[in-house]
Amino acid sequence: MDNLPLVLVFGGLGAVARFVLAKWNGYLPWGILLGNTIASAIAGCFGATSLGATLVAGLAGGLSTFSTLIAQTAGLWLKSKARASLNLALNLLIPSTAAYAFGLVSVALLK
Repeated sequence: MDNLPLVLVFGGLGAVARFVLAKWNGYLPWGILLGNTIASAIAGCFGATSLGATLVAGLAGGLSTFSTLIAQTAGLWLKSKARASLNLALNLLIPSTAAYAFGLVSVALLK
């Protein structure tokens, strides 16, 4: 509970960043893809540290959002099933890769 104020602040910052990024749309909702990727990189990089729980729950939790991803993918589905499928695939592949890669980097740096 000692970290609750930090989670609150970081969560607010993450949510504001997600709100701003969500405005970046084109062929796909690029902003949410970027937000999910950054949040996953934070989780991969800091997840194993004492600060990690605060950053992951706060900043990464506020920045990434499954509901926005699904809402945007559903909207794309009505326009183009190919774009919706691509959006979903990219939002699974790129953030997962970022979490893995940044996790490897953080482990290497902590040695």
